[in-house]
Amino acid sequence: MSEDFQPNALADELYLARRQRQPGVGLAERYPLATLEQAQQVSECLITRYLADGQTIAGSKLGLTDTRMQAALGLDSPLIATLLSGWQVNGGSLDISQFLLPKLEMEVAFLFSAAIDDPEITDVALQQAISGVTVALEICDSAYQGGPRSLFEAVADNLSSGGFMLGEQYHPADPLALTELSATLTNHGKPIAEGNASQCMGSPWNACRWLVQERARDGNPVQAGEILLSGSLGPMVPIQAGDRLELEMGYLGRLGCAVV
Repeated sequence: MSEDFQPNALADELYLARRQRQPGVGLAERYPLATLEQAQQVSECLITRYLADGQTIAGSKLGLTDTRMQAALGLDSPLIATLLSGWQVNGGSLDISQFLLPKLEMEVAFLFSAAIDDPEITDVALQQAISGVTVALEICDSAYQGGPRSLFEAVADNLSSGGFMLGEQYHPADPLALTELSATLTNHGKPIAEGNASQCMGSPWNACRWLVQERARDGNPVQAGEILLSGSLGPMVPIQAGDRLELEMGYLGRLGCAVV
């Protein structure tokens, strides 16, 4: 490890930046990260600060589910980050002042009805452990001034997590239908982003199964009531006050969001 590696000090500054809604200045220079393992250690320290402040774990999210992006960054699998209960945005209205550099991603959300500790779980058993699937928007954000400049910085900041919005209606977890999903995000009725299931490990179902199996192998099994955001189906989109967004995603329906 680098002599400059200070996981707790960096986690403190990332946490404070989010709490005060003031981006951390010079974090990359003062706390250089040399490896993915270092970045993940910082992220773990960061989450412990949220938990100590009364937050609870809501589930997980996957990042870098596009295999082309993985290859470009020298990875052979997605990355996992933590979702916290206080990050869920309800009511269809998003207060942009609560974030630093908010951007949206089009996601699929899985809600688990049972714990899963089988690293070789079958599709049938996985379907039985999922109470429903819905359309979702992830609000990506960053405590780094100007946003992360490297993969390691994004990972240290819990994969640039900021919040999430979920659809009101849950639907059956249909592996075939999920493979055929397409997504369109509009602003005031005009398309601003499009994507499909192929950008998410070929299908959000594949991403869900991988996450469940990976967490079981790590001794941190998915629990009943947890949510999974399975990875973006398209590009990340910056937002601003006055936006009127609507995400349409096949059989999963629609999700509206007014940015104020």
